[in-house]
Amino acid sequence: MVRASIEPKFDTVRARLLVMLLAFVQPLVRGFSRYFTWLRFKRTPANVIRKHEHLPERDRFGGSLSRRVFWSDQGRDRHYLLGAIFQLLDEEGWRYSTDSGWNEWDIQIYGNFWWSIALQTVTEYHGGGKCLTRVRLRSRLVTTTIIFNLVALSLLIYRQLNISHVELWSIVPYGLFLLFLWTRARALKSRVAELVDLAAHRAGQQRIMRKGKIAARTAEPEVPVTVNVTDPATPHLPG
Repeated sequence: MVRASIEPKFDTVRARLLVMLLAFVQPLVRGFSRYFTWLRFKRTPANVIRKHEHLPERDRFGGSLSRRVFWSDQGRDRHYLLGAIFQLLDEEGWRYSTDSGWNEWDIQIYGNFWWSIALQTVTEYHGGGKCLTRVRLRSRLVTTTIIFNLVALSLLIYRQLNISHVELWSIVPYGLFLLFLWTRARALKSRVAELVDLAAHRAGQQRIMRKGKIAARTAEPEVPVTVNVTDPATPHLPG
């Protein structure tokens, strides 16, 4: 790697920080077009995310967005749930990837410009066809989010090192940007949680409410789902 040389009269902390920032940004700028072309296929259309699932009235209750727990006394484990989730993702036009066998998640759902969701499932078998399936949803930073934050923090630090006081006008906008990111992450996770609840309903599983209570079974017929027994390695990108 070639080391950038700075003339002695300009060799200051500010100059070195500026050179470091330019060296960091240069490859990002060069690959900007290529990355955003790739990103376009790794995002779910906004109109899909804005929609809401039509859940049966008895299945509409709150709880943690990050965790869902479902019960079945008919042997319906996580594979039934994953099969129903795949059906909904395909029906609605989501972008997603499935576990290749080496990932820590079962499905990675590509959401908006800033976030994706990693979905994990596990089933506890209690005998006699009784299954307790747990679902965990985790927000994952998209590369875009990391790049924007690194650039913004670099500029913010560089600015603060060049002044003798704290400038709120440069800090407050970044704080508002972080708040915006948090709201986007929560909105996406809430939307995916709705999809998981509907998939569980289709798969014949009952959501466990607070204090260990099980939601009453609805009289609506279950939608036949394909049991997911394989996890393709390649991302699924609807045509």
